[in-house]
Amino acid sequence: MSPLQASHEQRQNQSATPGVPAQAGAPVTAYPPPETGAAPGWPVILYFHHVDPDIRHYTAVTPEAFDRGLAQLGERFLPMEPQAVPSVLDKGGHPDPACLLTFDDGYTDVFEHALPIMERRGWRSVVFASVDLVGQIEQHPVRGPLRHMTWEQLAELTRRGHIVASHGSAHVALNRMDTAAAQADIDNAQDVLQERLPGAPDWLAYPFGELPGPGDVRLPSLCFGSVKASARAWDVAPHEIRRTYLPADEPQRWDSCMTEWRRAWDPSGSR
Repeated sequence: MSPLQASHEQRQNQSATPGVPAQAGAPVTAYPPPETGAAPGWPVILYFHHVDPDIRHYTAVTPEAFDRGLAQLGERFLPMEPQAVPSVLDKGGHPDPACLLTFDDGYTDVFEHALPIMERRGWRSVVFASVDLVGQIEQHPVRGPLRHMTWEQLAELTRRGHIVASHGSAHVALNRMDTAAAQADIDNAQDVLQERLPGAPDWLAYPFGELPGPGDVRLPSLCFGSVKASARAWDVAPHEIRRTYLPADEPQRWDSCMTEWRRAWDPSGSR
């Protein structure tokens, strides 16, 4: 068994959500599969963590696989400009099959490997960065040392048509904090982004896809979840917008994922 297969099998044993280990003794929760895309007429949103030749993770792909994935996506979906998010929300959806790319955590490999591929193929993205980790080297317990983009690199992304938005401050699941701490984490991240990258939108991607626990937390205007979220219209669920992913260790599944995602516009799935 390859390390990647072993990793996949371990995830399946731990949790119904890839990459989210279940706590000891906790019940296994079933979430919508990656084939579940968007609500009818709303863009499908993909999320990645890494585009890197060596990292193995359920949302990490090699540069070659990322290039191949964008080629396949481009045959079935319009690349959605991240700046179009407000207008799509105002119009209640998108008339054509469209796809928005997002990256969580702001790892340097996205700048080094994903950026040139996206630009060559005509895609732009939203990068959700945790402000306390910008420019830092994270000592990940499984993936080893991980470099996060610097403020200079994040600013360069915005100059090149991408958007940088919030992934919180400390990259801690908001449901593990009390109400005051969660609010402080959210507010600090937005304040720092506005100071360092003026004009950054008031958007948040929940760390680990986890919403804040019970309590009166003021959330940004748009909040992006993960594969854990159900497919609902953005204007119905602006604080839990579903994102899905291309299963990194199952590229043979990508075509069927895209076929299912297109059903939001083409119920017959003819393309």
